[in-house]
Amino acid sequence: MKTTISMFVLLAAATVSQVSVAAPVGDCAGTPPEAVVELPPPLNLWGQIACTPYGHILTNKEGWVWSNPGSYSPVFVPSQMVRDKPEEVGNKSYFKSIAMVKVSGAEFESAYSAFHTGLDKDEAIPVGYRLDATSVSGKSLKLYFFDYGSSAWGIWCREICAPDSRFMLLNMAQRPNKAFNPTASPSASPRVN
Repeated sequence: MKTTISMFVLLAAATVSQVSVAAPVGDCAGTPPEAVVELPPPLNLWGQIACTPYGHILTNKEGWVWSNPGSYSPVFVPSQMVRDKPEEVGNKSYFKSIAMVKVSGAEFESAYSAFHTGLDKDEAIPVGYRLDATSVSGKSLKLYFFDYGSSAWGIWCREICAPDSRFMLLNMAQRPNKAFNPTASPSASPRVN
């Protein structure tokens, strides 16, 4: 996974110019009509689809940074879903479905526990979401996002969630919330319930 991410990082940085709306970016000419190009909330606040020579990727929206903690290397989700040697398939690789589901109970606790391994205790519990994405290839993946208001975290999950796969989503226009209040008025936070 890290090899794939590294390869896509270089490509994405070279070929994608970010814009302030969540519309797809890059050369999307020839994208099939069944391709997902609009993201569901709250993912559309943090991310967007980018069209690259190696297929569509889910990446940060302008003003946001998706990064691995410590290495500060960019994070994105490729539709090609290969571990290495992605092919130059252009817009023939895309997402057929992307869904964000608010999670609670045992599902939230399981993912949040894995995500939180080795971290200091949170002052506030975030809102949890599961991302289910399926590529035109039929491959699918699952990630969890933890929304703290002006920042969020994500974690990749296959059969289990691996703590070393967590990543930060930082809004560069705001300082991260120290104590996020999920019951605050919508105007106090950019998040969507």
